[in-house]
Amino acid sequence: MKKLFIVNSRADTKALARFKVAYADCLSGRESEARVVYTEFAGHASEVASKAATEEDLLVVACGGDGTIHEVANSLAQSQTPMAVIPLGTGNDFTRSVMNEDHRSNCEICVSDIFNDKFSVKDTDLIRVTSFDRKGTKIDSSSAWCLNVASIGLDTEVQLRAKGKVLANPNSSLVRSTAYITSALGCIFGNRKFNFKFNAKRSNGGPEESANELFTLLAVCNASYYGDGFCPAPNAKIDDGLMDCCAIGAVNLPRALFLLTKYKKGRHEGYNDVDTFTTGAITVEATGLRDLNGNYDGEDFSGHKVTFECVPGAIKLATYNA
Repeated sequence: MKKLFIVNSRADTKALARFKVAYADCLSGRESEARVVYTEFAGHASEVASKAATEEDLLVVACGGDGTIHEVANSLAQSQTPMAVIPLGTGNDFTRSVMNEDHRSNCEICVSDIFNDKFSVKDTDLIRVTSFDRKGTKIDSSSAWCLNVASIGLDTEVQLRAKGKVLANPNSSLVRSTAYITSALGCIFGNRKFNFKFNAKRSNGGPEESANELFTLLAVCNASYYGDGFCPAPNAKIDDGLMDCCAIGAVNLPRALFLLTKYKKGRHEGYNDVDTFTTGAITVEATGLRDLNGNYDGEDFSGHKVTFECVPGAIKLATYNA
């Protein structure tokens, strides 16, 4: 199987430099086995992966952060071309669910294992996210496949603030590493109430309609982590045909601060104001004047109504052998 490495040219500087050395070392004498493309513009990874989806006996390797993984996964969804991941970003949240710490911390090991076929390909679920405006018309720009986590509410506000900090300080590793947690603390003192309702057929029974229409956030998860290590779904599995959901009701400031520490570590289940469940499909609809603002795999979306559907085995994912 040949390999195509799609590398985000704006990935973490140190990780990118290490990748280039590792790739050159592995490629020596094996030039016919692999090729590499460094992205040159927004959407370039998606463009390259889309063309690769028609090739046979090829492994596409997404090298970057969660945004690069999202682009490649969307281009390879429901194709026969498998994808692998090499974490070169800052958060690398999806990789927390699919690889051990040695691989997450050492891109050299990942590159070597890919060249030496030390991986297994398995069918993996994706979440199909579809957004609609108030007239019921689909919003293509806010509809996509989600490999990791989608969410609505406070955490999206946090993400927008964190992105702003990173964009304002692109060369600061300190800002990049602390942007999410500092943004979370800042946002939690602001608006924590978002008007929406949801409907979901829970796999273990229970009410399909949400009990109220005022929430702090809703996370719809294929994997466990997002937001630089926050863990909304500690029991999520990427191949069980279900999404793990977490809805947190509107809470006061002391309660919000308490739940934040639990939510970060994945220890929030069972508390009052926290509703966790699994489902194959969930529909969320805004109930106030403001449309829903959310994100999937860290990419922003908006809409009046949004549907989330788990599609079993929608992508072939190569994971490293232990």
